[in-house]
Amino acid sequence: MAMRTLISIYIFSLLAATGSLAQTPVDKSVRSTAAPSATPRNTTAAPKSTATQRSGSSGTAVDRSAANSGTSTQKASLRPSETSLRNSRGTYYDNQQTARGVTNSARRVPAIQLVDKVKVNWISLDEALERSKTDKRKIFVDVYTDWCGWCKHMDSTTFVNPAVANYLNEHFYAVKLDAEQSQDIVFKEKTYHFKKTGSRGYHELAALWLNNRLSFPTVVFLDESLNLIQPVPGYQDAVKMEAIINYFGSDSHRKTPWETYEKSFSAEH
Repeated sequence: MAMRTLISIYIFSLLAATGSLAQTPVDKSVRSTAAPSATPRNTTAAPKSTATQRSGSSGTAVDRSAANSGTSTQKASLRPSETSLRNSRGTYYDNQQTARGVTNSARRVPAIQLVDKVKVNWISLDEALERSKTDKRKIFVDVYTDWCGWCKHMDSTTFVNPAVANYLNEHFYAVKLDAEQSQDIVFKEKTYHFKKTGSRGYHELAALWLNNRLSFPTVVFLDESLNLIQPVPGYQDAVKMEAIINYFGSDSHRKTPWETYEKSFSAEH
């Protein structure tokens, strides 16, 4: 009986010693100094990229690196057409997309320049006659009326063309004559009057220069001695007018038929 009691006490002691070792607390400082993992975990969610890529594309429409970094790029569907490449100042650019903020290195193409208008130095017939006394020139007369639509059209197109206006200003005295004006005109020591017919009328000098064929517009050429060379009736565009004024201004009408001169002038210009 005594022996059984001693064995039970011995076993109980061993069990108590084993349990105390298993419950020994671990030093907290050891836990806090544990080595971190090689790759830290990012707890902040990555922002979504603002780049947009066309479905099924290989990445050429939008730069993939820009998409990954969150850089905003131009959508592939917004590629401009050829006609939209012209800017507001008239400069053309190559068809090349450039991100905002990046210097545009596209090649500039000079814009088409519009031809500047030039005005004819119109003077009165009296002034032309006075100037011709000391500086001989031919006189170019544009015979018109206030109601003539083609006369106004020729003013706004033909007579503002640089080639036409510059030649007239250099080689002629350019005069405008209202074929229905009421004021008398003294020309070569003779006075010409306004003649009333019906509700309207005509000026005698206009009828003289137009050979009594009152059609408008008509341009009249006088030589340096104030003699009539020829009236040319009808609207003339800038190309035709340039040839006509050169024909008479160069005295080619004295030796060259008009048809021959016109072909030659057109070929040279």
